Amino acid sequence: METGKTGKYFKYAIGEIVLVVIGILIALQINNWNEERKTNIEERELLTNLSTEFTRKLNELEIKNADRSTNVIGINKLLHNISNRDEKLSEAEMLPILAGLQIWFAVNEEFSIIDMLFSSGKINTISNDSLKTKLISWPDKMEEMLEEQRALQELVIQSINPLIITYVSQTTMINFLQLPKILEETYAQSPHNNDYNGLLDSRNFESLIGLKKVYLLQNIRDSQELISDAQRILELINNQLHND
Repeated sequence: METGKTGKYFKYAIGEIVLVVIGILIALQINNWNEERKTNIEERELLTNLSTEFTRKLNELEIKNADRSTNVIGINKLLHNISNRDEKLSEAEMLPILAGLQIWFAVNEEFSIIDMLFSSGKINTISNDSLKTKLISWPDKMEEMLEEQRALQELVIQSINPLIITYVSQTTMINFLQLPKILEETYAQSPHNNDYNGLLDSRNFESLIGLKKVYLLQNIRDSQELISDAQRILELINNQLHND
């Protein structure tokens, strides 16, 4: 101060402060870039896993819907035969339809990738709003289909199967399906006659298979919506992965 160099010292101090601030800002920017890079890597890994799991779920939904549609066709044949008894189905035609009536074509209820998304909060890692919206709506749509699937399973186990085996030997149906033999096991022959006419004459049977048809059609409808959503989700994922 005595030599009149106060101004120079102030300029020097201000310069030092500016350099420190610039250094801090650069460090913050580098840190932000690193965090953004980590987030992008995490999101890309998540999208890749989602793509794999949704591809599997899409294939499963499509296969089950194809099986359900085949079962509906079989039920339609039975209902037509019930109303038109002069047009009899042969045993070779009847047995695969009856075997199909004993199946409820269940889609696996577990979908770990979706559970992980919400339990871990990683749903917020998804930067694409359209994709995030689709993923958020998926569990409710899936649960609606699964509720009907459970109702169908109970109908088959509790009502349809016991009625069918009252009139038609389960052994006959197993033999017709020709499942793999165990060691030297041969296909056993049932000593009981199958009463197809008695089964078709049962009003309860007609009502039950009609009810199963309703459940199947509901499952097909809801699964088709899930299939469309899965296809859209995969499209959005692929676009995001290719754009990064």
